[in-house]
Amino acid sequence: MSVDRSQKYTLKGFIVWGVCALFFLYEFLLRTIIGTFQHPIMFDLNLSSFKFSLLSTSTYLLIYGLMQIPVGLIVDRYGLKKSLFVGAAICSLSAIGFAYTHNFYSALFFRMLTGLGSSFGFICLLVAVYQWMPKRNIALLIGLSQFVGTLGPMLAAGPVNAIAEGSEISWRTVFFILGLAGILLAFVILIVVKNNSRREGSYLILRRPEQIKANIKQLFLQMQPWVIALFSACVYFSIEFLSENEGKLFLGLKGHSSHFSSYMLTIAWFGYAIGCPLLGFLSDFFQRRKSIMMSSAIIAVIAISGIIFGNDRYILISSFFFLGIAASGQSVGFAIIAEQFKSGYLAIGLGLNNAMITVISSINAPAIGFVIDSIKTTKHATLENYQEAFYSLIVIACLGLILTVFFLKETFCKSAVDYTLLNNDSKGV
Repeated sequence: MSVDRSQKYTLKGFIVWGVCALFFLYEFLLRTIIGTFQHPIMFDLNLSSFKFSLLSTSTYLLIYGLMQIPVGLIVDRYGLKKSLFVGAAICSLSAIGFAYTHNFYSALFFRMLTGLGSSFGFICLLVAVYQWMPKRNIALLIGLSQFVGTLGPMLAAGPVNAIAEGSEISWRTVFFILGLAGILLAFVILIVVKNNSRREGSYLILRRPEQIKANIKQLFLQMQPWVIALFSACVYFSIEFLSENEGKLFLGLKGHSSHFSSYMLTIAWFGYAIGCPLLGFLSDFFQRRKSIMMSSAIIAVIAISGIIFGNDRYILISSFFFLGIAASGQSVGFAIIAEQFKSGYLAIGLGLNNAMITVISSINAPAIGFVIDSIKTTKHATLENYQEAFYSLIVIACLGLILTVFFLKETFCKSAVDYTLLNNDSKGV
């Protein structure tokens, strides 16, 4: 009897996955560390709060989100190795360029480049999981992948913030060092990462030749991928928004120190880091996707309510931690959306999910900022103004719950696409 080698862990697979996960951590750090140096960057570049929000969040996420589906096409066409190398090269050069910028428009250009390079990170990591790891543990492995990447914002929110406040290191030096690290990582990718679109001893997939345009058009006319992608955006948005925009200021209005507020964000990402592999494991173990995703949406509603209305430190700590657990439900979203697509279009499906998450974040973040500016009656927004505007975070989480209850179909961890499978191992015949 033939043994399907695609269901086994290999050393080469772990090495390729590890390098891809390292790049994901690297680009996630570049994505969030700008918030650590907000005040010196605003001072050196003479930026207003609005211009900094465009630089730190909106422009980056918009480029990142819009590139997800094109990146999926690029990865499917040119393979994992070339795609990941291009992403690392762009990120490293943009970080060095950002370190030497002296005005808003050049900084905006290099930040856009960072978003472009970063857009390859998570898609390439997910493709590495599907190409090199056993499919029986897909949701768990996606969760572990996100755990590694989450170390980036965890470092940026707490430890790097403490180092920056307690030393003379400048933001320009930090970005230059990160750029050099990216160049080194790009060379490691060239040496280590391999493509593995067809594994020895696995199955051959027989299907008629299909026109790419017609196939993609049909895929995007399906309802389930869009339901899954919108759910992922709903449960993830709040942790992204509070980390990069108003989280520290909101907690400051509640009377908490900058140090405590920074570590609340670290705790949220810590919960996310734990939740991604945990929910992935539970989903794989119970062979259920829908119930896990539904639970994460319920937790999101409760956690956000605790953050908005609670002020006790222990309530806030618990709420931020469970906010991270809730946001990790989108890792199961990546597992179930992959089950909606044929293998040749896997990266496109994963790109759709990631695109929805980032585009929704880039639109909602300034929208909430606009609401805060509109309802405030004094020069500076009050705590009540923030609480009123933050009701929208609860509404978004409730939308995620509605999507899972009424519109999401359970896959029982099986592909929704039927294949004709033939064993390719002649020894087993």
